[in-house]
Amino acid sequence: MQPAAQPCAERLIVACLCAQWCSVCRQWKASFESLATQFHQARWVWVDVEDKADMLGDFEPDNFPVLVVQRGAQLLFCATLPQQTGIWQRLIEELGALDRAQAHARAERLDHTSAGQLDLRRLVSDL
Repeated sequence: MQPAAQPCAERLIVACLCAQWCSVCRQWKASFESLATQFHQARWVWVDVEDKADMLGDFEPDNFPVLVVQRGAQLLFCATLPQQTGIWQRLIEELGALDRAQAHARAERLDHTSAGQLDLRRLVSDL
């Protein structure tokens, strides 16, 4: 018999990395804020990459907007997605349901990418 999966107690941090000059980002902001009202258990943050460049280190998005999801120290997702609330919602639900082992495995894959250096906890504490 396998031991029960350990649920993750830490809240998700969900960030949208964008730029004020990006018209797609400006159009997407209302939808992002609407999504935030559906996931009260997560901390949501809108991040202008130019305003917070010092906190993003060497990470530079290839395109905008970028969805970044983190739980504790574990970065679970970092990529550009189509601006469709259903896609973002399903992904956030999936990431929120990961147990500790699944979250760890997912974070390990991102550790070896340029996004691996991101730590949304610094951004949240700065706001």
